[in-house]
Amino acid sequence: MAAPAPSPTGLRFAVSVDVRRDQQPHHETRIDAHVRVKASGTGPRDQRPATELAVVLALDVAPARRDAAAAALAAALRALPDGLSFAVLGGAGDDGPSRRYPLRGAWALADTDEKRRAAFSAGSVAPTPDDRPPPGYGAWLTAARALFGQRPLPVRHLVLVTDGGGHDPAGEAALGAEIAACEGAFSADVLALGADWDPAPLLALTEGLHGTADTAPDRFAPAVTGALRRLRRVRSPELPVTVTGRPAVTGVTLTETAPRPLLLTAVTGADHRHRYAFATHQWEPGTRDYLLTLGVDASTDPLGVLLQLATVSVGDATAPLLVRWLPPGVAVGAGGTGGGGGTVDAVNAATRMRAALNRGYAALDPMSRDEAERQFGLAVRLAHEIGAAWVLADIRKVADIVDGVRGLVRVGPTVDRGTVREGRLHVASGHLLDLPAHAAGTPVKCPGCRHLAGPHARYCIACGRLL
Repeated sequence: MAAPAPSPTGLRFAVSVDVRRDQQPHHETRIDAHVRVKASGTGPRDQRPATELAVVLALDVAPARRDAAAAALAAALRALPDGLSFAVLGGAGDDGPSRRYPLRGAWALADTDEKRRAAFSAGSVAPTPDDRPPPGYGAWLTAARALFGQRPLPVRHLVLVTDGGGHDPAGEAALGAEIAACEGAFSADVLALGADWDPAPLLALTEGLHGTADTAPDRFAPAVTGALRRLRRVRSPELPVTVTGRPAVTGVTLTETAPRPLLLTAVTGADHRHRYAFATHQWEPGTRDYLLTLGVDASTDPLGVLLQLATVSVGDATAPLLVRWLPPGVAVGAGGTGGGGGTVDAVNAATRMRAALNRGYAALDPMSRDEAERQFGLAVRLAHEIGAAWVLADIRKVADIVDGVRGLVRVGPTVDRGTVREGRLHVASGHLLDLPAHAAGTPVKCPGCRHLAGPHARYCIACGRLL
């Protein structure tokens, strides 16, 4: 018997869907479900070969930070894995950011001698000029895009190290257009130094280019090494989460709640308008959580039987979303009673908690104490409900928690703006919830069209055949 073919992504997936099974049918019923995807690596390698990576290191710092940044850059270059294709950008002239290494050609290939020469040249990296308008983050993306166009390797990634000196507040529209132009060409991480940067454009950049934004000390070499180590664990740069609904499903939204909070965009094809493909990125072994919301017209569905409203697929793994419409007058029970939906409330609470935490930080920069206390209070109360201790620790850096269960918070007369901005990046970095495992089951194939269905489904979602 032949061995099963290896996964083309280098990952094996398990998908589970938790939903409150008993629902009241209406013309416009909303169904919330918690989708959890577990990815495990396949094959002998636990990381991608460095020869498949092209990385641009961009240094955007003011003159006062140049010496420390150059020393950190040299340490980061000495720690590059052999075989990596790399280039260094730094400073900015009339035509935008300048290429500082290699001295000839667009790309260098890391080996012992090349890394030594690159580290030596780090001392010549120029700061972002402070006697002219800043180039704007979009200019750094433009320069990186030109370089990546000459190095078509499987993984292309920008690491932008910035203290905010290159940000042009008047260039927000240009930044958005450049992010759109770079989407699909490369991914990007941001390391923020100091506390004089605006978190909004950094988060927009990393969200659009499927990376992370985080704070780093002036000696940022370990952070660069860690970013490249994470990058090499990525098995699949892009993969769709596909939701296939019955014709009664009138709308589908999918929000990633962990590891990063992100509203995903659906693409539907003309040949199957009930199939929604949500692009996701940077897949590596681990767990991801999603909040799936369906709009359903249940006015003509039968009552009292399990119906498969949709399936959720990632790779070769598929899981069903099953509900049972209750007769009029029968009350819907609480979640977690054996009928499914035990984790949906926690995922919903986590989404509201992150939103309140973001609004609280936004109210502190500039200072709006009453609004910050209201939003932080809501975040604290929800954090107590779902056991999110990291939220309490973050809020204590900018406020006193008077009564966590009731959500009473007091903000002092002064707040460090740097801590506030770091907090906004921390919210976006994501944290997994400690949720109970979903109930497992073995999917079955329709005997007619061979479409996968859930273990308790009565009818095929694709052809309507009785299973």
